[in-house]
Amino acid sequence: MQRSTTHTTHRTHTTHTTRRRTKRTKTVIATALTGVAALGMFATAQAAHASVGSAAGAGAEAGHAAHAADFARTSATPYVINHYGEENADKGRAERSPKHLVLSEFTSIHGLRWKEWGAKKAVATGKVTGTWCLDTCLDKPLKATVTLSDPKTVNGRKVFSTFTLKLAKGTGAYDSEDLRGSSRPLATS
Repeated sequence: MQRSTTHTTHRTHTTHTTRRRTKRTKTVIATALTGVAALGMFATAQAAHASVGSAAGAGAEAGHAAHAADFARTSATPYVINHYGEENADKGRAERSPKHLVLSEFTSIHGLRWKEWGAKKAVATGKVTGTWCLDTCLDKPLKATVTLSDPKTVNGRKVFSTFTLKLAKGTGAYDSEDLRGSSRPLATS
């Protein structure tokens, strides 16, 4: 009789441990999926905002396209791997002087006006939004300057591998690793 009780107690303990692990795993998966959903919703909102802005400012678009064309392109000029938009979310797309750019899983920048796109770095101004500022910046994106740097060769193509993001003065203080002033990694594939 004693043996049966011990065996049942051990089985009950094992069942509870398994349930806790399963619950923990489900919680981790749910959290990850929530983050992916928020990023997707965030990118969709940005795309909608950008399409409204582009319809209103078609003349500015032509100016932006002409400005981007002013940069000399050579085989030494790096690309940036851009995951902006549903079609690029998984694999990314190699671009030079993109209008919108996903910097990290937390931060995107759009309405980019490129000041420089060279062999060592690229610099642009634009409007940034991120999961760290959704309550304030989704409807009113923050002005910022982004610098892409540290070109690396990946799969035979030269791509920028880091970014630095600096908010314009007067935009407020936010707590995000993407804003700490140091270089942050960019997706390179």
